[in-house]
Amino acid sequence: MQQTFHSAVQNTNEMMQPPATITVKDSLYLTDMLSWNLLAMKKAHFFATNTKDQTIKSYLDKCGQMHQKHYEQIISHLNAQQSLSSGTYQQQ
Repeated sequence: MQQTFHSAVQNTNEMMQPPATITVKDSLYLTDMLSWNLLAMKKAHFFATNTKDQTIKSYLDKCGQMHQKHYEQIISHLNAQQSLSSGTYQQQ
């Protein structure tokens, strides 16, 4: 059983760098991730502004900030990749 597992792990091809193009499926997943983080950020903000308990408010604010950070990280990765790919097209 362990030999099968180890041989299956050894045969997988890991990508060291993401591909230069984004597939439709990748694009849809990125859109979903952005939507999920934006919605979670909005919900955390809404509930933080509507609670009177300061401890809960603090946790909700931290939760909203975490989702905002994730949202901004995804956007920055996409912008960086777009800058690299547009530079490549201009050189050709």
